[in-house]
Amino acid sequence: GVGSLTGILTIGVAVALICAVAGALAFGLSLWGAVLLYSLSGTAATLFVAWRRYRCIEFHEMRN
Repeated sequence: GVGSLTGILTIGVAVALICAVAGALAFGLSLWGAVLLYSLSGTAATLFVAWRRYRCIEFHEMRN
C-alpha cells in the first residue's frame, strides 16, 4: 500500500542523508560528492528495503 511505500522512501532518504553527511565530514567531500553519495545511497537503501519487504510478503504468502 501507500503507507509501506512512504515508509520505504522515508528509510531510504534517512539513510541517504546520514551517508551524505558522514561522507562529507569523514572524507571532506565537495557538495557534488555529497549529493552523488546521497542519491546513490538513497537509491540503494530504498531498493534494498523494498526488496526485503517484498521477500517478507512473498515468504508469508508461501507459508499460508
